[in-house]
Amino acid sequence: MIALLASLAFAPGALATSGFDATSAGATFTGSETWDQGETVQLWSAIERHQDSDRTLFTDGEFNASTEWQDNAAFAPWIGACFDTGTPGGGTFLLHQGVHAATASGTPILFVPGAGDNASRGFVTMATKMDWSGRPVYAITFAHPHGDVFEQAEIVADAIARVREVTGATQVDLVSHSKGGIAVAVYLSHHAGAEWGNASPQSRAYGSVGTTYRGDVRRSVFIATPLGGIDTAFRWPLGNLGSLTTDYALAPSSWRTYYPYGTGTPAWNTDLTAQDFFADGGDLFPGHRQILARQDYALPGSLPWLGAYSLQTDWYTSYEGGYGYYSFSDGIDAAIEDGGDLLDRLANAGVDPRVELFVLAGENPLMPNGVEDILVGLFGETWVDLATAGADEWASLLADAVGEGLLSVGVTRDEVQGLATGDLILGEISGPSDGLVFLTSSTASDRLLARGATVEETYVVNLSHLDLLYASPITGQLLVDAAAADPVEDAWMAAVGARYIEADTLGWVERVLADEATDTGGDADTDTDADTDTDSDTDTDTDTDTDADSGGDDSGGDTDIDGDPTDGGSNACGGCATGSGGSGLLVAGIALALTTRRRRA
Repeated sequence: MIALLASLAFAPGALATSGFDATSAGATFTGSETWDQGETVQLWSAIERHQDSDRTLFTDGEFNASTEWQDNAAFAPWIGACFDTGTPGGGTFLLHQGVHAATASGTPILFVPGAGDNASRGFVTMATKMDWSGRPVYAITFAHPHGDVFEQAEIVADAIARVREVTGATQVDLVSHSKGGIAVAVYLSHHAGAEWGNASPQSRAYGSVGTTYRGDVRRSVFIATPLGGIDTAFRWPLGNLGSLTTDYALAPSSWRTYYPYGTGTPAWNTDLTAQDFFADGGDLFPGHRQILARQDYALPGSLPWLGAYSLQTDWYTSYEGGYGYYSFSDGIDAAIEDGGDLLDRLANAGVDPRVELFVLAGENPLMPNGVEDILVGLFGETWVDLATAGADEWASLLADAVGEGLLSVGVTRDEVQGLATGDLILGEISGPSDGLVFLTSSTASDRLLARGATVEETYVVNLSHLDLLYASPITGQLLVDAAAADPVEDAWMAAVGARYIEADTLGWVERVLADEATDTGGDADTDTDADTDTDSDTDTDTDTDTDADSGGDDSGGDTDIDGDPTDGGSNACGGCATGSGGSGLLVAGIALALTTRRRRA
């Protein structure tokens, strides 16, 4: 199989659109830009800026103050400087290269971030681990954090061409998160018979100039990818109140117009067309309409057990369309149509059957509170009244959610306290989810299989949308230790840390991407960590991902966590002192900072 793929990789044809040159970078940065904002940790050995100059497909996106790249933002260090602007044009991207690229070997790994993210935030912990294990590591930062999926699919093709050019590899492995996984899936599914429709200039152009899949991907890991779509902004319309100001909207609004004094006073209104899901009137979030789909869970507004929190403003008309008391919405079906029914088209196209597929999904909706995240912007408004609620009120709400079957995992006492103090935020709870993506969506891998591809493994863990990117025994133990050091302020970290130890998603990704021929297991065993000490055990467990898929058994893990946060963790940090340059502590330190950060720099 691998030999066949290698031969196909050399088949004649364009490496990317005719506007992309994979042989050189437009600019290369090897100085302070490769470090974190405080210049204390080197994240990359180099960052290249590339430009695909094709004007048939790529357009210049629209930005606001919340989406443009800021040089002084800790979550996006030096991104604006590397782009040479906070508002880079279409077809531009950054390619980040692992610190140890000069001595790395094996199949290169290319990381593809999700909406609102970049290579130096979400993936830096996982990328650092894989870099220290000896693999060639690369990561993309897209020009627009909420860009069009077809444009991003072509950037994925461009980045693969560049990685192959630099390394001489015939194939790469892809690891994508959230919306980035949809862009990856589009590239892997693009073939002569694929039909992408005419909903937008990009969908039309992609059919004619987009790179057809070249057999250059060995394995693809989808992490928290909404393969079955999302409907969050339509489901929880109170979050629209956080997007009323165009220049500071962090997420798209499901309302087209807001009437602060009611729709009976139409002269007083706020036009939201610049920040809604549609292309007309402004298009700050073009990629979001492409990942929409109706979800098979009751709307929160129809769930009386949520009490005051079921009072989502105009919940029915926001979803179905029409005038409510304070808003007008075109409805989710119109937005899906405006996005070209992309997910259905993707399901019909099917990933190339030669690519080995892996799926990683979460089922815990509790997330550390970081205000730069879209989720916090949305659910911070949704649960605004609960921000001052006591632990008893939170406990009652969550107990009802578990009792109604909408949460598949339990919540510990310390986590309830974390919600009460604002250290944690509650995401999507109208069905089992990772806080944003329903579990039924993130595991909807059947939507990739129309041409006979197979999913090698699905791993479902008790973590939230972003936590999936950071979990290992080392990072978990650091959180447990931090909780013990300050049990008054940080007790919630113990439960999160215990879930990290149990899930070990970093170890899982390392295992499924191991090179058979050179067996990177040898590198991994001497690598950093308890990841590899406990990996074998954890992976043996996780291979039986039937427990995780059922959702029920993970709640047993919560019981253990509640009773003994460090249960089974005596060797959890066993790799902290291994002889690999302190890589385990470096990986863990980055993850800890990301997990506990509260405010945008």
